[in-house]
Amino acid sequence: MKNQFLVCPLMVVTLLIVSVPLVAHHGTGVAYDPDSLVTLKGTVTEWIWSNPHCGILFDVTDDKGTVVHWGAELGNPHQLSGAGFSKDTLKPGDKFTISGHPSKSGAPRMTLDHFVFSDGRVFSGRGTKGNGERDDSGQ
Repeated sequence: MKNQFLVCPLMVVTLLIVSVPLVAHHGTGVAYDPDSLVTLKGTVTEWIWSNPHCGILFDVTDDKGTVVHWGAELGNPHQLSGAGFSKDTLKPGDKFTISGHPSKSGAPRMTLDHFVFSDGRVFSGRGTKGNGERDDSGQ
């Protein structure tokens, strides 16, 4: 009977310890600044369409001609499909303007808010900017 009272609390503690890494994986709010929004003009170097997160690698050239290699983190392919993305949405050489929340460390990384192609099509990581429709608002 005594053992039965010890087994239940021990199982609960074990389950809590095992589940901690599951919560820690989604630390976007820790790594990126949700209060800042950076907008950059860039050229796609790689479009990563894979689980658990898609990504965009792109180059940004500053006023002095220096190229900085940036990366943007997006959601998973299933989530992005609902927002109008596909594995063919981007390809190396595509020019775009991208906005996102920058890394708190100062590294050239961000989480995507949205991007605008040179032809005016807008894509949002949250699916709220028109799912690839043209942006005629001037933003």
